[in-house]
Amino acid sequence: MDELLPHDPRWVGPYRLEGRLGGGGMGQVFLGTSPGGRPVAVKLIRAELAGTAQFRERFAREVEAARQVGGFHTAQVVDADPAAASPWLVTAFIPGPTLHRAVTENGPLDPTAALRLGAGLAEGLAAIHRCGLIHRDLKPGNVIVAEDGPRIIDFGIARAVDASSLTATGSVIGTYAYMSPEQIRADRAGPASDVFALGAVVAFAATGRGPFDAPSLPAVVQRILDEEPALDGIDGELRAVLTDCLAKDPADRPAVEGLPARFAAAARITPGPAVAAYSSDRTPPPPTERATTTRRDPHAPAAGPTRTRTTPAGPATQGPAASVPVAGPPRRGPSRRALLIGGASAAALAAAGVPAYLLLRESDALEGPSSTYGLAFSPDGNTLAAAGGNGEIWRWSPPGKKASVTRIGVAPYTQAHVFTRDLKTLYRADEHKILKWDVATGRTVGTFTGETTGQAQDGFIHGLGLSPDGTTLAASSGRGLYLWDTGSGSRLALHEDVKNGPAAYSADGTMLVAGSPVQLRKGSADAVLATLDSTIATSAVFSPDGQLLAFGDQGSGVRLWNTVTRQDVTTLEGHDSPVQAVAFHPDGRTLATGDRDGKVLIWSTTSGTSTATHEPGASVEALAFSPDGRTLAAGCGSGTSTGGNDTVWLWKHA
Repeated sequence: MDELLPHDPRWVGPYRLEGRLGGGGMGQVFLGTSPGGRPVAVKLIRAELAGTAQFRERFAREVEAARQVGGFHTAQVVDADPAAASPWLVTAFIPGPTLHRAVTENGPLDPTAALRLGAGLAEGLAAIHRCGLIHRDLKPGNVIVAEDGPRIIDFGIARAVDASSLTATGSVIGTYAYMSPEQIRADRAGPASDVFALGAVVAFAATGRGPFDAPSLPAVVQRILDEEPALDGIDGELRAVLTDCLAKDPADRPAVEGLPARFAAAARITPGPAVAAYSSDRTPPPPTERATTTRRDPHAPAAGPTRTRTTPAGPATQGPAASVPVAGPPRRGPSRRALLIGGASAAALAAAGVPAYLLLRESDALEGPSSTYGLAFSPDGNTLAAAGGNGEIWRWSPPGKKASVTRIGVAPYTQAHVFTRDLKTLYRADEHKILKWDVATGRTVGTFTGETTGQAQDGFIHGLGLSPDGTTLAASSGRGLYLWDTGSGSRLALHEDVKNGPAAYSADGTMLVAGSPVQLRKGSADAVLATLDSTIATSAVFSPDGQLLAFGDQGSGVRLWNTVTRQDVTTLEGHDSPVQAVAFHPDGRTLATGDRDGKVLIWSTTSGTSTATHEPGASVEALAFSPDGRTLAAGCGSGTSTGGNDTVWLWKHA
């Protein structure tokens, strides 16, 4: 993915644009984020085309074509507006490289893998043709190599077979190197034309070159019309089936309906919707590990983890030749923007760039406080601070090395902790009050007092949140939601309509989440924006862009909620005990959650699936990602061995 250019729009409809995926004859394709936080592919039509009635008719037909074909084979349409000033189409984002990129970077496929590819592509074409459509531009750049099989993308020139007004003689549409003879002659191109292109694409996959490649366009055209395909190095049934597909006369080519079984039989596999493109001994590395020609995703992971279970779950860079990325879930799950039906975050991936999944490698179990309830990285990531039991604050600079320790007073009860962004100050709840500690000296420099009458527990602080600018401290208690000015120590407000639960600000300070049931309030807390139907809420966190809210709910579940549409996105289920800590990766597409039984799960908010698991062996009380997203820190309620102080754990990107 390339960065957006200065003249590129930042929004198309309700979809925020994150970067450029590629372009084609019809327009530019962007990586976008839906209102619910999912990565999507947004195709924006060229202005010079949008002004013609014929093109708008053609584009509207493209939309309908894409809607008819099942997402297992091609892109699921998320949204579209053919009538817009610049028409656009949004499809689910399919993680994986184009076939062109995969073969160029990893070399040709072996015969079995090529046959598997042919089976998958033939199955996709059969599904397209059953809808009364033809693709007319099948080529290596329009095939995405997904984990569960190839996906055919770009219905930019797909036409309904009976749309005679748009398929008249004299109209040549397609990419010459993979065109059928009848397309080049501008004859009417039917399903057999796609079969010809299928043969050419599989031949490319098996040899690394097109069967009609030539030094010039006229030479390519002449070879397609008059010469036999170059299938050097291809033998056996693969050569036989490709030769049949590449017959000059459409009537001599096999019907697409029988091709999946023919390819599968030759590969000795069972045909079905999940025919993989690569054999098990030929699986290419994850797309994010491959070099890019211009920019590399800053959050792209490398090697896999030790002692963790991982499954890639997020979008990778879609090849530059792709026009309309196809649908389908990011490896093991629904597409992101579809999952969040509406969201954005993170496509939004790494950044606008798309980090799609997080691979962790176990790094260190650090000696820390006897229990760790507060945990934070400095803005530059060079220091990690932890606070908890025994009245101690530990700091590692750099994280993982020998720590410096500051001793502060011991709290009689375990309650909430929060560090300032610069790690110079720690706010720690202490029964009905909050003490402000200077981290360097261990001295108290302020006290914020809450409820002191009635039952003692009424004043206990359940959650602490510090505004991004550090000027306001929010504390959720059994009495209500307190707000204090951190400079003067004066109380700004007490809202008795929201009690207990977490307290956390969005990154821009415009929203505050607090209470149980959970309330979404303005950053000033003077207005309730929404009340969620939850009765038990634990730790809560906003995504970096503020569009998603994650919080523990009903014990072992984690809810994702869209702050823009004010709707539930999904509930993440994988914990067996109450979730006590949640943290978003800086890319906003990855979430870490920790529970009382000592399990940490890493989630793709794109797919809603768990991508990694780690079990430090003790109750997880706090989680924090480093600013660059390369390190995850977990704070535990006790050591993993009797008398042990290994309460801080680090995992890193390989």
